[in-house]
Amino acid sequence: MAFLKRSDNSSFIKDRKAETAITHMIFFIAAILIAMTVIVVMTSNVQSLTGATASSSKVLSEQIKTDITIISDPEIIPYNSTSKEYTFYAKNTGRTDLDTEYLDVFIDGLYVDQENLEMDFFDQDVLWRPGDTLEINMKVTTEMTEGDHRILIAAENGKSDSMDFRI
Repeated sequence: MAFLKRSDNSSFIKDRKAETAITHMIFFIAAILIAMTVIVVMTSNVQSLTGATASSSKVLSEQIKTDITIISDPEIIPYNSTSKEYTFYAKNTGRTDLDTEYLDVFIDGLYVDQENLEMDFFDQDVLWRPGDTLEINMKVTTEMTEGDHRILIAAENGKSDSMDFRI
Protein backbone atom coordinates (compact mmCIF):
# COMPACT_ATOMS: atom_id res chain seq x y z
CA MET A 1 0.00 0.00 0.00
CA ALA A 2 1.39 3.23 -1.01
CA PHE A 3 1.29 6.29 1.14
CA LEU A 4 0.02 9.50 -0.23
CA LYS A 5 2.41 12.24 -0.59
CA ARG A 6 1.75 15.52 1.07
CA SER A 7 1.24 17.21 -2.30
CA ASP A 8 -1.45 14.62 -3.24
CA ASN A 9 -3.27 15.33 0.03
CA SER A 10 -3.45 19.04 -0.69
CA SER A 11 -4.96 18.37 -4.15
CA PHE A 12 -7.59 16.16 -2.49
CA ILE A 13 -8.55 19.04 -0.17
CA LYS A 14 -8.78 21.40 -3.14
CA ASP A 15 -11.14 18.97 -4.91
CA ARG A 16 -13.38 18.78 -1.81
CA LYS A 17 -13.70 22.55 -1.83
CA ALA A 18 -14.84 22.43 -5.46
CA GLU A 19 -17.42 19.78 -4.62
CA THR A 20 -18.75 21.91 -1.77
CA ALA A 21 -18.99 24.96 -4.03
CA ILE A 22 -20.85 23.02 -6.71
CA THR A 23 -23.25 21.59 -4.12
CA HIS A 24 -23.91 25.06 -2.74
CA MET A 25 -24.47 26.38 -6.23
CA ILE A 26 -27.00 23.60 -6.99
CA PHE A 27 -28.89 24.34 -3.76
CA PHE A 28 -28.79 28.06 -4.55
CA ILE A 29 -30.25 27.51 -8.04
CA ALA A 30 -32.92 25.19 -6.60
CA ALA A 31 -33.83 27.82 -3.99
CA ILE A 32 -34.11 30.48 -6.72
CA LEU A 33 -36.36 28.20 -8.81
CA ILE A 34 -38.59 27.47 -5.81
CA ALA A 35 -38.77 31.17 -4.95
CA MET A 36 -39.73 32.03 -8.55
CA THR A 37 -42.45 29.37 -8.51
CA VAL A 38 -43.86 30.76 -5.26
CA ILE A 39 -43.80 34.28 -6.72
CA VAL A 40 -45.69 33.16 -9.84
CA VAL A 41 -48.34 31.35 -7.78
CA MET A 42 -48.73 34.24 -5.35
CA THR A 43 -48.97 36.77 -8.20
CA SER A 44 -51.81 34.87 -9.87
CA ASN A 45 -53.63 34.55 -6.53
CA VAL A 46 -53.23 38.26 -5.82
CA GLN A 47 -54.50 39.12 -9.30
CA SER A 48 -57.60 36.92 -8.89
CA LEU A 49 -58.28 38.44 -5.46
CA THR A 50 -57.93 41.93 -6.92
CA GLY A 51 -60.38 41.09 -9.71
CA ALA A 52 -62.88 39.58 -7.28
CA THR A 53 -62.64 42.59 -5.00
CA ALA A 54 -63.18 44.98 -7.90
CA SER A 55 -66.27 43.16 -9.17
CA SER A 56 -67.62 42.77 -5.63
CA SER A 57 -67.24 46.49 -4.97
CA LYS A 58 -69.00 47.29 -8.25
CA VAL A 59 -71.97 45.10 -7.31
CA LEU A 60 -72.09 46.62 -3.83
CA SER A 61 -71.98 50.12 -5.31
CA GLU A 62 -74.89 49.27 -7.63
CA GLN A 63 -76.87 47.81 -4.72
CA ILE A 64 -76.33 50.94 -2.66
CA LYS A 65 -77.58 53.11 -5.53
CA THR A 66 -80.61 50.89 -6.22
CA ASP A 67 -83.80 50.97 -4.19
CA ILE A 68 -87.32 49.75 -4.88
CA THR A 69 -90.40 50.60 -2.80
CA ILE A 70 -93.75 48.88 -3.25
CA ILE A 71 -96.33 51.62 -2.84
CA SER A 72 -99.55 49.62 -3.26
CA ASP A 73 -102.11 49.79 -0.48
CA PRO A 74 -101.78 46.43 1.33
CA GLU A 75 -105.45 46.53 2.34
CA ILE A 76 -106.84 47.06 -1.18
CA ILE A 77 -105.18 45.18 -4.04
CA PRO A 78 -107.04 45.91 -7.30
CA TYR A 79 -108.31 42.83 -9.14
CA ASN A 80 -109.80 42.93 -12.63
CA SER A 81 -112.10 39.89 -12.90
CA THR A 82 -112.50 40.16 -16.70
CA SER A 83 -108.77 40.10 -17.47
CA LYS A 84 -107.96 38.14 -14.28
CA GLU A 85 -105.18 40.54 -13.26
CA TYR A 86 -103.97 41.83 -9.93
CA THR A 87 -102.38 45.27 -10.01
CA PHE A 88 -99.44 46.37 -7.87
CA TYR A 89 -97.52 49.63 -7.85
CA ALA A 90 -93.81 50.09 -7.17
CA LYS A 91 -91.57 53.14 -7.20
CA ASN A 92 -87.90 53.41 -8.11
CA THR A 93 -86.59 55.25 -5.05
CA GLY A 94 -82.94 54.68 -5.89
CA ARG A 95 -80.50 56.62 -8.06
CA THR A 96 -80.13 54.17 -10.97
CA ASP A 97 -82.21 53.34 -14.01
CA LEU A 98 -83.62 49.82 -13.97
CA ASP A 99 -84.61 47.61 -16.87
CA THR A 100 -87.94 45.89 -16.22
CA GLU A 101 -86.83 42.85 -18.24
CA TYR A 102 -84.55 41.95 -15.36
CA LEU A 103 -87.06 42.44 -12.54
CA ASP A 104 -88.21 39.32 -10.74
CA VAL A 105 -91.59 39.13 -9.03
CA PHE A 106 -92.48 36.55 -6.39
CA ILE A 107 -95.89 35.97 -4.82
CA ASP A 108 -95.86 33.93 -1.61
CA GLY A 109 -92.32 32.80 -2.46
CA LEU A 110 -93.27 31.52 -5.93
CA TYR A 111 -91.68 33.04 -9.02
CA VAL A 112 -94.11 34.76 -11.39
CA ASP A 113 -93.10 34.09 -14.98
CA GLN A 114 -92.47 37.15 -17.20
CA GLU A 115 -95.21 36.08 -19.61
CA ASN A 116 -97.76 36.51 -16.79
CA LEU A 117 -96.56 40.05 -16.01
CA GLU A 118 -97.30 43.29 -17.78
CA MET A 119 -95.27 46.26 -16.58
CA ASP A 120 -96.26 49.78 -17.58
CA PHE A 121 -94.86 53.22 -16.85
CA PHE A 122 -97.08 56.24 -16.51
CA ASP A 123 -94.77 58.29 -18.74
CA GLN A 124 -94.32 55.62 -21.44
CA ASP A 125 -90.56 55.34 -20.90
CA VAL A 126 -88.34 52.38 -21.76
CA LEU A 127 -86.35 52.32 -18.50
CA TRP A 128 -87.62 52.54 -14.95
CA ARG A 129 -86.00 55.81 -13.97
CA PRO A 130 -85.53 57.13 -10.41
CA GLY A 131 -88.78 58.58 -9.07
CA ASP A 132 -90.97 56.80 -11.65
CA THR A 133 -93.87 54.58 -10.65
CA LEU A 134 -94.25 51.16 -12.24
CA GLU A 135 -97.64 49.47 -12.64
CA ILE A 136 -97.36 45.70 -12.47
CA ASN A 137 -100.33 43.73 -13.78
CA MET A 138 -100.08 40.07 -12.81
CA LYS A 139 -102.25 37.64 -14.76
CA VAL A 140 -103.55 34.64 -12.83
CA THR A 141 -105.57 31.61 -13.84
CA THR A 142 -107.54 31.60 -10.59
CA GLU A 143 -108.09 34.22 -7.91
CA MET A 144 -105.83 34.17 -4.89
CA THR A 145 -107.30 32.65 -1.78
CA GLU A 146 -108.50 34.94 0.96
CA GLY A 147 -105.91 35.66 3.59
CA ASP A 148 -102.38 36.97 3.94
CA HIS A 149 -99.98 37.01 1.01
CA ARG A 150 -96.59 38.50 0.23
CA ILE A 151 -95.15 40.11 -2.92
CA LEU A 152 -91.43 40.56 -3.48
CA ILE A 153 -89.92 42.55 -6.34
CA ALA A 154 -86.18 42.07 -6.95
CA ALA A 155 -83.85 44.00 -9.25
CA GLU A 156 -81.09 42.35 -11.27
CA ASN A 157 -78.46 43.16 -8.63
CA GLY A 158 -80.43 41.54 -5.82
CA LYS A 159 -81.89 44.67 -4.24
CA SER A 160 -85.55 44.05 -3.44
CA ASP A 161 -88.63 45.16 -1.54
CA SER A 162 -91.49 43.11 -0.22
CA MET A 163 -94.96 43.83 1.07
CA ASP A 164 -97.45 41.77 3.00
CA PHE A 165 -101.01 42.20 1.78
CA ARG A 166 -104.42 40.76 2.45
CA ILE A 167 -107.12 39.69 0.04
